[in-house]
Amino acid sequence: RDLVARGLPVVSIGKPGGTAFDQVPYVDLLSGQTVAMLLEHLQARGARHIAMIMGAAQRNSYAQAELAYQQMVQASGMEHIAVRVDEGKGEAGGRDAARMLLAAHPQIDAFLVLVDVFAVGVAQHLQQTGLRVPQDIKLATRYDGIRARTCEPPLTAVNLHLDQVAKLAIELLFERMRRSSQRLVALSPMPELVARASTK
Repeated sequence: RDLVARGLPVVSIGKPGGTAFDQVPYVDLLSGQTVAMLLEHLQARGARHIAMIMGAAQRNSYAQAELAYQQMVQASGMEHIAVRVDEGKGEAGGRDAARMLLAAHPQIDAFLVLVDVFAVGVAQHLQQTGLRVPQDIKLATRYDGIRARTCEPPLTAVNLHLDQVAKLAIELLFERMRRSSQRLVALSPMPELVARASTK
């Protein structure tokens, strides 16, 4: 918001939330398709009661994730079990969300946790309560970063090809600075599922 107000050329990785930034170029991270891919993977692994945990910030990626989740719920007849958590709560936020959701919905057999730090907290809570991952509850997160790889067990996640995304963002920025293009959207490469022990 501050950069736009100052008249500086700016691009966004991921579509900015709200209508105030409709003219800000962005790299589309295909958030809806990514969440649909993860949900389909969990269902293919036998999950029938999938809970989704996401951040509380007003982000377009969360809105797309919610839409993909709602579509899955409607298509499958699955119960809608979703919660938003303040990103500032870190791993504790994930542990608390898992505790609350399992108390209210003991039938949960999978968690899709969009924020990787929350996913680590969920894994910690499941271990503390003696629930086995993936035998009792499957667990997946969105971003295939260091937390997903080093969690115990390692988490199924998605390779967002962020090196290529960064290049696309820089190209958009140079186009905007040179005024050589009015292009507003660059599509990221298709995200790639990385299946690990948390769902296998």
